[in-house]
Amino acid sequence: MARYEHSDVTFDVPRDWNDRSVVAFAEPAKEGQRTAANVVLTRDTLPKGQTLKSYADKQLVELAKGMNGFDLRKREEMQLGGREAIEIRFGWVGGNGPIEQRLTMVQGAKGKVLSFTTTVTRDQASKFDAVFDRVLASVKFP
Repeated sequence: MARYEHSDVTFDVPRDWNDRSVVAFAEPAKEGQRTAANVVLTRDTLPKGQTLKSYADKQLVELAKGMNGFDLRKREEMQLGGREAIEIRFGWVGGNGPIEQRLTMVQGAKGKVLSFTTTVTRDQASKFDAVFDRVLASVKFP
C-alpha cells in the first residue's frame, strides 16, 4: 500500500491505483454571487500512444462539443514549471451566465497529465487574469 498524505488527512491506497485526486481553490463567495473565481487541479494518465499535444487536442474537441456557446480564444504551446504545457483559453455560457476558462495541461511524472482549470465569470475575467497568471507562474515540480 502507498500512503496518501495531505495536510488534512492521510490514508493508505493500493500502490498500483492511479491518483485521480482533485484540488480546488475558490475566492470567498460574496452575497448574491453565483460563480466564484476558482482554480481546479485534476490528474489523469496519458493514454498509451498519445502525446500531450494529442491529449490536449482531444480535450479541446470534447469541450467544443459539450459546452453551450463554446468560443475558443486561444490554444498555445508553452512551458509551465519548466515542462511542456498546452493552454486552451475559451468562453462558454453556463447555467449562471457567460464564463471564461483557461485549461492548462502539463506533462507530469510517469505518464501523468496535470490539468489546471481556472474559471471566472466573463465580466470578472480581466480582474482575475493577473491572479491566474501568478498562480500558474508559481507551479514547480519536485
